[in-house]
Amino acid sequence: MSANMMKTENKHNILGESIRLFLIAASLLLGACSTLPPAFEDARIKDISYAQVSADAQHYKNTLVRWGGVVVEVKKENKDNRMQVLYYPLDYYGRPDIDKPSEGYFLVKSDKTLDPKIFFASREVVVVGVIEGKTEPTAESGLTGLPIVISATAVHPWPVAYRENYYRYCPSCYFRQLFW
Repeated sequence: MSANMMKTENKHNILGESIRLFLIAASLLLGACSTLPPAFEDARIKDISYAQVSADAQHYKNTLVRWGGVVVEVKKENKDNRMQVLYYPLDYYGRPDIDKPSEGYFLVKSDKTLDPKIFFASREVVVVGVIEGKTEPTAESGLTGLPIVISATAVHPWPVAYRENYYRYCPSCYFRQLFW
């Protein structure tokens, strides 16, 4: 083989290896861009709004939904952990869109511990669970409407610092906090 052919072959090998490394890195980065845990991507989840369920809770009983909102309080009642959440529709990333009006409250029942240090008041969460129906509010809860009860299969707290940096100080912080 001539020296020119060897140089050309080496260039092609280096270029091919570079492209291969780039494709591997790109696929790893894109695979890491999921914003929610896998439980939140269940195909059985129905896209049902709070207003629909509020109007006819019995019709949607035992339906799997993904709802979000802001934690109002967390309590332990008997063997269930309960979390009261102010409902907000979810944005493109699956985060509660607190810039839109809230439609009401829902209660989250979980057999797993809902740690008040993680799920504190004003924390944004996303819940996947089965609609159990409506419950009568108690005088101590301070609720005016009948809250919808969801039996949670998964609960995801969103990072707190996200809203503090939202486009004001650091436009790229939004994306860094979603993925890192």
